[in-house]
Amino acid sequence: MNIMELPGFLEEHLALKRTLAESSPHYDRLARNQFNFRENLLRAFLAFWQEHGSPWPIGAAFALDWVAVGADCQRPYRDLRRLQVVRAFLQQVRVFEPETEIPENVFRTCGRRTPHIFSDQEVAQLMTAALQHRNRNTLFPLTLYTLIGLLASTGLRIGEAIHLKVEEAQLAADPPHLLICETKFGKSRNVVLHYSTAEHLRKYLVQRGRVLRGKCAETFFINCSGRPLEYNTTRQGFLKLLKRAGIQSLPKRRAPSLHSFRHTFAVKRLTEWYREGRNVPELLPHLAVYLGHIGPENTYWYVTETPELLQAAAALFDIHRRKGGTNQ
Repeated sequence: MNIMELPGFLEEHLALKRTLAESSPHYDRLARNQFNFRENLLRAFLAFWQEHGSPWPIGAAFALDWVAVGADCQRPYRDLRRLQVVRAFLQQVRVFEPETEIPENVFRTCGRRTPHIFSDQEVAQLMTAALQHRNRNTLFPLTLYTLIGLLASTGLRIGEAIHLKVEEAQLAADPPHLLICETKFGKSRNVVLHYSTAEHLRKYLVQRGRVLRGKCAETFFINCSGRPLEYNTTRQGFLKLLKRAGIQSLPKRRAPSLHSFRHTFAVKRLTEWYREGRNVPELLPHLAVYLGHIGPENTYWYVTETPELLQAAAALFDIHRRKGGTNQ
């Protein structure tokens, strides 16, 4: 590749990425907006590169100069997103121009904020608020109620839940379970359900059938019109539930979100194992498979980033130390 070929390479890169994104069964309005956002950033980077004399090969310092354009200390994640996008693109450029430099992730030291962990009381408040939704004469309140219950009891990703198909909910099986197919990282798995959770899902299906009146709907969860749930609409509805339930962000923690149910599920399971004195390292791979993580290290992050879990782990270690046992 030479200096004259970069604009064309960017267009080919974006066309390939768009084709791959649109071929995904999970390509919805949110995914499209995210793709457009990244595309606009790369086009802005190319314009910046051309305006500054098209330096070649592209250096790390130049990329960081673009990242810093319009920086705002009140929006720390804005620069991180710009850096992530340009790093990914330059890694592709370096395949054809080995002297291309990849800027270091200068935000790495910031770390991830501790996730919000819902208490049992907060989950109950949210489910109550869902049933009191202003559209209580429609299916939507029951949809939110059932969706929250499923997320809290299984730790599913919100995308996995709203894209779940009716035939993938094996509620009559023993044990009842969900078939989660080709989700993040291209992994598929079975998610076993507690019998009470399966019963709530069966009740939802009954009400869902009455609303549809014989019409066909592929996804398990539907909106008032019988169409699949969209992430943005569901997220907005959930933010209103948080406000109605009086649940607010805690200092130095992430704001509560739909993804917080996944964190909550993992943390509560690990905490319970620690308090029971179970061999957590031995059980961790099983939890990683259940959650659909690539490996146990992704699940173990919850231990290092959650004060409650660190306290439980420390207490278990102290018991073994005093007993002269080995650390589990």
